[in-house]
Amino acid sequence: ACPTWDKLQLVQASEARLRGHGHSLAAAAHSGPLGAILFLLAAAPLGAQNGWFQPSILEKPEVHKAIQSVDDRATGIVDEWIRLVETPAPSGKEQVRAKYIRAEMEKLGLSEIRTDDWSNVSGVRKGTGGGPTVVFAAHMDTVFPEGTELKVKREGDILRAPGIGDDTSNLMAVLEMFRALNRGGVQTKGDLIFLASVQEEIGLLGGKHWLETSGYKPDLFIATDLSSNQVWYGAFRIDQFKFFYTSPGAHTLESRGAPSPSKAVAKAITALYEIPLPPVAEGFDTFKLPTINVGMLGGGTVVNAIPREAWFTVDLRSLDSGTQDRLESAVVTTARHAAEAEGVGFRMEKKMGIDYSKARPKEERLNHPLVQTAVATSNYFRKPGTPAIKAQDAGSTDANIAVSMGIPAVAVGAVIENMPHRLEENAETSSMVPGIKSLIALAVATTTH
Repeated sequence: ACPTWDKLQLVQASEARLRGHGHSLAAAAHSGPLGAILFLLAAAPLGAQNGWFQPSILEKPEVHKAIQSVDDRATGIVDEWIRLVETPAPSGKEQVRAKYIRAEMEKLGLSEIRTDDWSNVSGVRKGTGGGPTVVFAAHMDTVFPEGTELKVKREGDILRAPGIGDDTSNLMAVLEMFRALNRGGVQTKGDLIFLASVQEEIGLLGGKHWLETSGYKPDLFIATDLSSNQVWYGAFRIDQFKFFYTSPGAHTLESRGAPSPSKAVAKAITALYEIPLPPVAEGFDTFKLPTINVGMLGGGTVVNAIPREAWFTVDLRSLDSGTQDRLESAVVTTARHAAEAEGVGFRMEKKMGIDYSKARPKEERLNHPLVQTAVATSNYFRKPGTPAIKAQDAGSTDANIAVSMGIPAVAVGAVIENMPHRLEENAETSSMVPGIKSLIALAVATTTH
């Protein structure tokens, strides 16, 4: 047993985490200080004491002013969010959004504003010195092709439109977070970098290019690319393939018994889905990993002929490199054998293939103060009555690239969103304001500790 004074200090020092679980210190103290401590130890995630967030930072006049300004701007934020959603930005064609974000960065007075050769846009909010350089990244592209109807529909507190969440909501939230810091006159020790990346949805390409070529060496990397009830500190192993099958082709009247790329594709896809997979990893609500998915198929130019070429894609994802390597070998071997069995030509293209040899161990990533600070701020501002947010060893965002480079990284979100990557995608309007406040707290905590 610890002395009463030590118990009291523990209760006081841990108040932020207790509030983060949707309770007040007084509620837990009905059974006395020891009861509060026991409740706290049961509720708080391991390592949470390593975080940099304390609610007292929100009481600083300039931070309080910044947070209050978000409430005052609530209607305007939603209107601008909708305009961004209705601005098409398929992967590789984000230039209109990029131009808009760059103009807003200029209004913010950021320094070193750049649009690189991939159309990534970045700008720096200089600190006073002596603190870490922290990147807040949000990607501008969506998965939806040109011509997709993007008109936002309002249904009470719900906004519906393709791309309303992933990742336009977070792009809007990061932009407004930087504005709020300016409105409050908040000064941070470390530099804050706003990165609006491109081509995230087709392989984290823009973020990878920026981290490898920009010349910046961030100390911390925060990808704002999730729902606000999620915090990810890991990186899924992701490999994407495109398998091609070829032949000289022939008229339909000559096709019987002839080698056919179409038949090879059919055989290969059937065989791929028969590859034995390890048990589904536990700890995720809807994700089922590892997984093999055929997402796209194509080929041929006319109906009445054997196609000269047919192809399909595979998206392969696992939690660890060992499993990924074994499944990759099985996928490639299976795809190649289908070509040999059908007597057609074969070639493949591979995307992703990120090297994670420099990634930090799981426990080190989980217990890093950045991750624990993200958990604390997300819980502090989470929707009342919702479950406590826990960090997950997951990741399919630009933070994956930082993880692979050994940079402390985390992925968070600002809005409660549902059904990403589907036409039915939707988000809760009322979650935007507390989400931006959470980002403000995270920015201040990480750059002033």
